[in-house]
Amino acid sequence: MKMALNGLRQAINDSVEMSLHFDHATVEKLDSELRSRGIVTLSEMRRRYSKSYAKIMKRGRIKSENEFYLLRNVLNDPTEKTPEELKLLEELLSNYEGA
Repeated sequence: MKMALNGLRQAINDSVEMSLHFDHATVEKLDSELRSRGIVTLSEMRRRYSKSYAKIMKRGRIKSENEFYLLRNVLNDPTEKTPEELKLLEELLSNYEGA
C-alpha cells in the first residue's frame, strides 16, 4: 500500500511538472473549469506538489515569467494558504514586477 501511495504521489508530481509549459490563459481556463465542478484546481495542485514551486519559495526570488505566472495563479487560487505563504507570494510577485 505504501509503495502504491508513493507511486501515486510521484505520478501527480510528474503531471504537475509537465503542466508548467501551459500558458497563463490555459491555466486560468482550466482552473475555472475545475473550480466550477468542485475539483481541486491545477494551481492548487502546483502549490501542493510542484518541485518548481518549492524551489521558488525556498530561493525567495522569481527568475522568469513562467515562474511569475505560476506564483500568480497560486496566489489567485481561492484555496487556503497560511498568512506567511500569502505574504511571501505577494512579496515575490511585487519584487518581480518592480524589477
